Amino acid sequence: MNLQEQISRMKSMMGVIDENVPINVIRRLKTIKQLLDVTLDNSHPCDFDDENHFKEGILYDIDTFLIGYEMEGMSSGEIKDFIDEYLSEEIRRHYINASEDC
Repeated sequence: MNLQEQISRMKSMMGVIDENVPINVIRRLKTIKQLLDVTLDNSHPCDFDDENHFKEGILYDIDTFLIGYEMEGMSSGEIKDFIDEYLSEEIRRHYINASEDC
């Protein structure tokens, strides 16, 4: 299996199908998803006005965390852009499910 086939297989397994996603993001996808999961688990959707405000808060919290933690080869902006573009649905689902308890 050549490198391009391995990259395609990794993208498929991770649910990333857009060819525009940089390889440095794909290599760190598991870590990025874990960071998002921890941030969501520690969030309080009831403190936000709506879904968009909640997403902004999540991205802000992630940015705050990334100030003290660097992922080699990636900026916090790249990570936030990736989450905003590809993982927004996960944030939305969490907001909807968690806000039922408000």
